[in-house]
Amino acid sequence: MKSMTGLALVCLAAPLLIAAVVLPQWQQQISDQLKTEQNCEVKNFSKTRLGIKNGKESIEARVICSDSRVFQASRQGPKSEPFVLKECKDSAC
Repeated sequence: MKSMTGLALVCLAAPLLIAAVVLPQWQQQISDQLKTEQNCEVKNFSKTRLGIKNGKESIEARVICSDSRVFQASRQGPKSEPFVLKECKDSAC
């Protein structure tokens, strides 16, 4: 019975581990950049737009930190470029 309990815990935890690993590369880049530059633990992404502008890959997203701060993240160009981060204060961004 003891081994069955361990197996059940592994089965229950597996989806959580998979969900944490499957984060799209651009979201991981924003999360890492915000943690380093703004001490922000990302809670949620919203209003994301992915597309092509002027022949370049374009990504825009609103990011909510665990401390309730909100940032607008955007990048137009190669994946090696950092995102432009703008904190949304009282005004909408």
